[in-house]
Amino acid sequence: MNDYTHRAKKQNKSDIVASICLYVSAAVLYLPSVLVHGIKFVPMLQFLALVLLVFGVFVNQRYTWQVYSYGVVPRENLHDPDAPPSGEYFVVYRTVGKRRTCLAKIDMSGILAFVKCTHKNDMASAFADLGPVDRYDFRTTMMPAVYYKAAFRADGENVVISFEPDETLVGILREAMDSKGGGDGGAEQAE
Repeated sequence: MNDYTHRAKKQNKSDIVASICLYVSAAVLYLPSVLVHGIKFVPMLQFLALVLLVFGVFVNQRYTWQVYSYGVVPRENLHDPDAPPSGEYFVVYRTVGKRRTCLAKIDMSGILAFVKCTHKNDMASAFADLGPVDRYDFRTTMMPAVYYKAAFRADGENVVISFEPDETLVGILREAMDSKGGGDGGAEQAE
């Protein structure tokens, strides 16, 4: 039984660049509207500055302040009385400051597919035969060069999760696919 957790590391600084650009754009729109007299459409400029400021805060909140951790945990280490008595679970945690929240606990026996994606191709066709799915994005990096998608059957519904595991977690998930009879442990993205 595996007991492994990986804290995702940022692959680039695109979130910081995006938030700085949004804040600077908001300032460029707002400052002339209050400092220069005679400008037309002052309320519209201020409204657009406010919208850019809100998007900048959203980018910071979503990608800069949050960090995701992923892992595979045996049932014995879960503190969930409703979970079956044996098996392994794929878990996702979100950390904001000192607060850590469990966002997902999915039984590893329900893994359906596991694929490597790049920013050029997100491999949506690999999940076309699953029908309607709930999609969750648990990526720490705003535009990662490489990330993975995993499809699970959870609570009678298909779920697709985007995340950034390390090589050890990739190996554990491929093992789970192989033991389930999933073939090659997930399709690889051709580069």
